Amino acid sequence: MPSSGSRLPALALKIGLPIAAVVVVLVAILAGGSGKAGDEELLKAAETRAEVARGALGQSSLARAVASRRPSRAQRARVSLQLSRVAGESGALNVRLVDPGGRVAFSSLAGERGGELGSSAGLRQAIDGKAAASMQHTGDTTSVGVYVPLRRTASSTPVGALNIDTPADALEPTTTGGGRAGTLLLAAALLMLVALVLWLLITRGPQVPRRRRKGEPTGQVDSLTSLPNREHFNAMTERALAECPPGANVAVLLMDLDRFKEINDSLGHFNGDLVIERVGKRLRTVLREGDEVARLGGDEFAMLLPNVQAKDSVAGAAQRIQDALAEPFSVGGLALKVEASIGSALYPTDVDKGGKLLQAADVAMYAAKKAHSGHEFYSPDQHQYTPARLGLVAQLNRAMEHRELVLHYQPKARLATGTVEGVEALARWNHPQRGLLFPDEFIPVTEHTSMIRPLTVHLLETALEQVKSWDQNGLKMNVAVNLSAQLLLDLQLPREIGRMLSRVGTDPARLELEITESAIMSDPRRARAVLERMREMGLRIAIDDFGTGYSSLVSLKQLPVSTIKVDKSFVMNMEADPDDKAIVRSTVALGHNLGLEVVAEGVETPGAWKELEAMGADYAQGYYLSKALAPPQFDVWLTAYRDMFGRADEGRESQQNGEPGGQPWQVSTSSRPPAPAGSGPGTSAS
Repeated sequence: MPSSGSRLPALALKIGLPIAAVVVVLVAILAGGSGKAGDEELLKAAETRAEVARGALGQSSLARAVASRRPSRAQRARVSLQLSRVAGESGALNVRLVDPGGRVAFSSLAGERGGELGSSAGLRQAIDGKAAASMQHTGDTTSVGVYVPLRRTASSTPVGALNIDTPADALEPTTTGGGRAGTLLLAAALLMLVALVLWLLITRGPQVPRRRRKGEPTGQVDSLTSLPNREHFNAMTERALAECPPGANVAVLLMDLDRFKEINDSLGHFNGDLVIERVGKRLRTVLREGDEVARLGGDEFAMLLPNVQAKDSVAGAAQRIQDALAEPFSVGGLALKVEASIGSALYPTDVDKGGKLLQAADVAMYAAKKAHSGHEFYSPDQHQYTPARLGLVAQLNRAMEHRELVLHYQPKARLATGTVEGVEALARWNHPQRGLLFPDEFIPVTEHTSMIRPLTVHLLETALEQVKSWDQNGLKMNVAVNLSAQLLLDLQLPREIGRMLSRVGTDPARLELEITESAIMSDPRRARAVLERMREMGLRIAIDDFGTGYSSLVSLKQLPVSTIKVDKSFVMNMEADPDDKAIVRSTVALGHNLGLEVVAEGVETPGAWKELEAMGADYAQGYYLSKALAPPQFDVWLTAYRDMFGRADEGRESQQNGEPGGQPWQVSTSSRPPAPAGSGPGTSAS
């Protein structure tokens, strides 16, 4: 019987010859198509870079600039400086704003403004709404010219184009390949791979069965960063816990990149992977000897610090990580600033079992995201991020499919007349095991995951369908929906809402989006761009919990808002606290002086209603009217509310007959409007 060693050369030939044949065929194919593939990749890279530049500069402001026939001197200087900066950072030959006729409105080159490029196929395609890129050859120089359309709003017709000419040498294709040299290098690499396989079969072959019989672990390294993966990290953690000396601690730090989805969406997954790879390299440089760093998946990394004596050491490690990420990453010709949220937990100080250590760090990391603090230690009072609530996120897809997520509606009434003109939509989850869940059970955790977008879209569509249903029954009711901080920075959200409004067939003016000051302050420029687009669509914007944020006056002056909502903490205490009453009165006056409507939340007594009416506030919302109700209950409540004041269905019938409604009626402040059982202060209205 032949030995294992005598079979190996034959096995090597049997495997190696087919691989070599495949290599020869592959090289021939690549040699024939490499030039074309390389050009296509350069065009794609140039087009992607131009679209990123358009987003960074602000498409609506560029559109206004190119459409302006008589720009001011300050505007000319500002726009030209922006274009010059883009040209310098990306290595472009020129960056221009071009009108539909081919006139150069602005240029990064001094003196070119007012020149004529003339009409071209690329410009015509951009004016039709599609980006266009083409190769340009001038002497020995090859460049790529790109035209991307410029619109005032997401749905409007392009008013011009952003034109960027970039040397081919300055472009990084989004994938490898292209060129004869690249083909030869690839061929050489493949042939070396064949030789390596053959060498391994001959020299290492006998060892393979033995390694498998021993059951040695394989596949414990992340393929992108070459760091340990989640399985390997868990094993290292268990070993560190077992070896931890008395009086010492083992610390785990969990890090998640902030707004990493925006990098993938803007620059593509190829460049997103480059960022992940380079983050991994930087993390290796900041930890102590004996510490470990791993990539758990996506944009999530974990650090293991064995034998830690005090929390100061952990805080120092977290600070070194933040400092290492402070230097921008150069990707796709752009300098990207990457920020992260870090949560840390210690054994046995914070948890008594190894399996809970990473989970506790995860809870702390979400708390850091919520507080925008960069780093948080685990604390038991971070109850909104408990494992049970974290587990709810994984069930959201099923909940939406089975229509377990519903909206309840809390009425808002005009103080001067008592007329109920709108509602605020508040999420509820009819959980099959846990019963009715209020939003503070699942929204805060969901806000820091990719599930917040589909959840928001689902709830928005549900609210719009309810408005349409009320319309069909002759009841005109506006609806307000809360928008999370993460969605406020989503540049694609206005387009998604526009498609939703068209699909449902609802007037945009009937939808109001409520945002918080803290959400605005996380990225004011980007938030303002998103809100401007939504206002141009006809949507109304309200600042919720006004007075509890960071920069109220600046927000009101710069943002396209129509309403402010006085936070209920001031309204509920104003009858007993003169300071709170003064704050409410000042907020009402401020809102009216800026031309905004003012809604008071937390109205629970006739006295509060009377005080707010005297101050001139526009709307009231709170338990004095009703808690948030499911649609059937809301219809019953509204009918009873109107009947109590002699209107009955007069307004509804007159609307159905095309006639104006009845005369406004005054609410008696000596009696409370009817409300269903259980709608007192003890019932959550969140």
